[in-house]
Amino acid sequence: MPGSGIPHAPHRLKGQQDGVGMAYENLLKSVEESAQETEREIRTKAQKQADDIRTTAKTEAEEIRKRILDEAKVSATIERNKQLYLAKGAIKEQALKSREKIFEVAFLAAEQKLSRLREEADYPAIFARLAEETIHTMGGTPFVLHVDRRDLDLCKKTLEVIRVKCEIRDDIECMGGLVASSPDDLVSISNTVESRLLRVREHKRMEIFHILAGG
Repeated sequence: MPGSGIPHAPHRLKGQQDGVGMAYENLLKSVEESAQETEREIRTKAQKQADDIRTTAKTEAEEIRKRILDEAKVSATIERNKQLYLAKGAIKEQALKSREKIFEVAFLAAEQKLSRLREEADYPAIFARLAEETIHTMGGTPFVLHVDRRDLDLCKKTLEVIRVKCEIRDDIECMGGLVASSPDDLVSISNTVESRLLRVREHKRMEIFHILAGG
C-alpha cells in the first residue's frame, strides 16, 4: 500500500544489525584486550617468579659456596694445627731425648771422676760427712757400718772423732762412702758414692719422663 511506510522497515533492520555488529566487535575487542592483559600479567608474574627463583638460587649457591669454603678453611686449620702439634711434639721429644743423652754422658763422666774420689785430698772430709748422715738416719737404734776395706782405717778414725762406737765390717766394694744396717740386716741404708749417684740419676730421669708425658 502506497504511503503506508513499509519500505522504511529495512533501513531500521540495517541499523539494528550495525548496532549488534558494533557491540559484537566491542565484545571481541574487550575479550582480546582482557586476554592480552591477562597474558601480560601472567608473563609479568612468571618473569618475577623466574627472577625470584634465580635470585634465591644464586643466594643459596653463594651460601653453600661460602659454607664449603668455611668448612674447607676450618678443615685446613685443623689439619695445619695437627701438623704443627705433631711437629712440635716431635721436636720436643727429640730435644728431650737429646737432653737425656746429655745427662747419660754427664753421669758417665761423673762416675769416672768419682771412681778416683779416694785420691782426692778432701775425701776424708767427704767420708766423715757421709758417715754422720748415715748414723743420724739410723737414729738411736743399734747398727753396723759396712765399708770398703780401703776405707776401714778411715772409718775407725772418723768414728773416734765423732765419738761413735759400733761394729765395722769391711765387706763391700764401692767407690767411697758406707752402708749402715741393723745387726740382723733387715734394715739397710746405703750412702755410698754409687747410691748417691744413682739417686740423682733416677731423679733426673723422672724429670725427663715427666716432661715427655706432658707434665
